[in-house]
Amino acid sequence: MKDGKMRNPLCKRIIRELKRDWKKYLVVALFLILTIGFVSGMYVANGSMMQAAAEGKEKYHLEDGHFELDRKADQELIRAIETGEKADVKQFYLYQAKMELDDSDFSAVPVTVYENFYRNEDEDHDDDGKSDGTIRVYERTEEINQACLMEGSFPVTEDEIAVDRMHADNAGIQVGDTITVSGQSYHVTGLIAYVNYSTLHEKSTDLMFDALKFNVAMVTKDGFGRLSGTIHYTYAWKYEQRSIDEIEEKKQSDDFMKALLTQTVVHENELQDYVPRYANPAINFVTDDMGSDEAMGGVLLDILIVIIAFIFAVTISNTIMKESQMIGTLRASGYTKDELVRHYLATPVIVTIIAAIAGNLMGYTVFKDVVVSMYYNSYSLPTYETIWNPDAFVKTTVIPVFLMLVVNLLVLIRMMQHTPLQFLRRDLKKSKRKKTVRLPKWKFFNRFRLRIIFQNMPNYAVLFAGIFLIMVMLAMAVGMPSTLNYYQGKAEDMMFAKYQYVLKSCEDEEGKMIHTDNQDVEEFCMKALKKTGDELDEEVSIYGIRDNSRYIQIENLSVLKENEVYLSRPFSEKYNLKVGDTIKLDEKYEHKQYQFKVSGIYEKCQSIAVFLPIEKYRSLFELDKEEFTGYISDTEITDIEEDKIATVITKEDITKMCDQLDHSMGAYMQYFQILCILLSAVLIYLLTKLIIEKNETAISMTKILGYENREIASLYLLSTTMVVVVADTISVILGSTVMKQAWKIIMFKYNGWFAFTIEPMGYVKMFSFVLLGYLIVMMLDFRRIRKIPMEEALKNVE
Repeated sequence: MKDGKMRNPLCKRIIRELKRDWKKYLVVALFLILTIGFVSGMYVANGSMMQAAAEGKEKYHLEDGHFELDRKADQELIRAIETGEKADVKQFYLYQAKMELDDSDFSAVPVTVYENFYRNEDEDHDDDGKSDGTIRVYERTEEINQACLMEGSFPVTEDEIAVDRMHADNAGIQVGDTITVSGQSYHVTGLIAYVNYSTLHEKSTDLMFDALKFNVAMVTKDGFGRLSGTIHYTYAWKYEQRSIDEIEEKKQSDDFMKALLTQTVVHENELQDYVPRYANPAINFVTDDMGSDEAMGGVLLDILIVIIAFIFAVTISNTIMKESQMIGTLRASGYTKDELVRHYLATPVIVTIIAAIAGNLMGYTVFKDVVVSMYYNSYSLPTYETIWNPDAFVKTTVIPVFLMLVVNLLVLIRMMQHTPLQFLRRDLKKSKRKKTVRLPKWKFFNRFRLRIIFQNMPNYAVLFAGIFLIMVMLAMAVGMPSTLNYYQGKAEDMMFAKYQYVLKSCEDEEGKMIHTDNQDVEEFCMKALKKTGDELDEEVSIYGIRDNSRYIQIENLSVLKENEVYLSRPFSEKYNLKVGDTIKLDEKYEHKQYQFKVSGIYEKCQSIAVFLPIEKYRSLFELDKEEFTGYISDTEITDIEEDKIATVITKEDITKMCDQLDHSMGAYMQYFQILCILLSAVLIYLLTKLIIEKNETAISMTKILGYENREIASLYLLSTTMVVVVADTISVILGSTVMKQAWKIIMFKYNGWFAFTIEPMGYVKMFSFVLLGYLIVMMLDFRRIRKIPMEEALKNVE
């Protein structure tokens, strides 16, 4: 007694309860600490790195967009472009541009234009004389798109080079090494992260970046002159007054593109590429991905907290049933409902608060570094400083405690509605006693097991929900590697031919057609249109192919009617298109739309593509009779000069996305599988512990009647085993179905398509992983049954 007040004796019971059942609370606490810690670390790492990226936009002078011209622009054209005004285009040129330029909504957009030229060269970093990929070399600039120096120093002499830090980690390049760039040796002086290459997307239309076989680098002006690759005349721009609003930024970009088109037409140049900042995945992919990771982490945490809260709620419900006579006595002695609600609410809330504090401490230390290393393994990010994240505190501390409080409070309020007399009589059922369910005329043990299942339906319902959630995560952990392996193995089957050569022009400088003596080749035509969507403007490759082509074998291609086409299987699957449907595609930089009718689906293709006869292609896009885009062949072409070839598409281009995803996420998926096994073991452990505790008196009585531990375990554990197997089987189907739908939603945000695939063995692994977690728990449950004494039944005899 202190200050004349007696200490509430119920407070001592809280400490005793924590000590008595410390194993259960320790498991729950560890579960919460690891979950909250990882999500907190994700929030802290995301917040810190995204702030560094946001500050880097100004610090390193990030472009507002870039465009590429066919030829180097003179100063007159640069000055004209910078005004943001349309040129005075004659009607003939207006027709050639195919653009409605006299719209009333147009506003001039003044900009500052900067040269940002580059060359794409071959990289040989292991000095074996073979190309290890493509390296995009920029001349060092102080005005636009600067780089953050991660290690070493910037190049100073003509034989020095600084390369991307992430690619260097993947390729094993270190400061001080020497690499060969298209036959020229360069000494690596530094590792950098370009502000406009936070991910190594070689093209803005690439579905996935490639940090394995694509690199960006910085050299001096003289170092740039040593190289002989084709110069890409790329110009970056910055708006004089940049709009913050996304819709206004899109309008600003559209107006600037219209002005740019007219100026290039008047100055007899040609626009090759146009990428505003908001449409550049090399800039935006990281922030979008981090944002989605943060959102998914928060949702996952909330779901897991709710499941743990329900486990606590079931525990409390069982405890109240077990201690009903004591509660009735306390109520009759003058304790109010509110006092008892607060008492039983204290334990789960205390455990959650302690776990949240410990989890946040680990989040700001251990897990933050884990998440940062994951991001640095995939992205080219600048240096950062850890900052306090209030969102992390709210979402990993306040919300979990609130959810735990609400779920348990609702259960306690409902349970405490009974009168003291009902508690004393153990009469806690709201409804009238229902007629006993008549069981089938099975053997005694089987009927007993069935009765156990019916008596523990609430516990098994929570168990099913937990297994289902874990199975969704397992579907991703097992399905991602399965999908990547499937597409890596099928890459050659999804290609038209081993080589696809795209020429810069089908004519040489003298106006003669470019031909090859290779007898395997076939001419083809190709251009890119776009399919306009709400979230994404998808790039679609349009192919014009020969009749009876031996590479792209489409039956009855020659008899296609006007505007009838074949679609690739990925195009059909992504947009749910079938034979007879109509699709509309737009020019990328012109106000012109084409309408096609789907006549069939072509299987041997992995890209989003449309196929039509080459003659109809030429007619549709107003090409000359003999004009073509390039060659497809199963053998390499050696008699066309490299400077006349724009690009060569091979198997590596098809598999690079899978290779990069496998490198970035492959190892983590294995860890994730182990985590799912542990999660399933924890959830099953907590719930089976409740079931055994609820039936302690009955188990003790069966021991008195002479049953052995093995027989008792066959009653109670086999019942749970049957439920787990059924829940596991159903959850495998439901979890994979949910993941496939979620994958489809995710893929709609990116160019390209590949379906989520789980191999038959993958379903077996998903089933086995949860079952493995249960087998671990079953051994612990058997020990628990053995320890239940026979006198337990005598203690509770009324």
